[in-house]
Amino acid sequence: MDQSYLNSQATSDKALVLHIQQGNGEAFTQFYERHYNRMYLSAYHLLRDEEDAQDAVQELFSDVWQRPDCINVSGNIKGYLYTVLRNRILTAMSRSKYFDEYINSFAAFEQQSTEATEETVLARELEQLLEEKINQLPPKMREVYELSWHDHLSNKEIAERMSISEGTVKQHKHQAVRILRGKLQRLVSLLFF
Repeated sequence: MDQSYLNSQATSDKALVLHIQQGNGEAFTQFYERHYNRMYLSAYHLLRDEEDAQDAVQELFSDVWQRPDCINVSGNIKGYLYTVLRNRILTAMSRSKYFDEYINSFAAFEQQSTEATEETVLARELEQLLEEKINQLPPKMREVYELSWHDHLSNKEIAERMSISEGTVKQHKHQAVRILRGKLQRLVSLLFF
């Protein structure tokens, strides 16, 4: 392969992936450097944790290097990267003890984004999946969940509004997170693995 061609910024993603599929490490390095920042920023906007975002992106590029034949060079290569990244994020989110913080970060990211960037599309897809699962919660549990995470009410305020004890509010919140985490883990395993 002509190294000047490989080092050119004009080298297409398709050409780079074809070379990666042939085991070319320099093509992989250029592909990695071209897409790392965008993938990292997307992951960070959703996960709100530098280490988790770096891990998700490293796993993404590890997949690209180890299984380059999974990339359809005639398809949307950036779209493929975002899809694999989404899988990593869903997996990390569904396994995390900070599940509710991820949920809040999706909502905050959605409110801050006004243009339809790829990151916004990813956030909307994840938010839509989450909303579907929230709607499947039992009615009282769903109401507690929405008052807590959407309306940002305290346990005491929710208890007063719903005429239930604060202990019941805490129990509903805990159960909602447990149920949603379980549903998202099953969803990830069914859809993406």
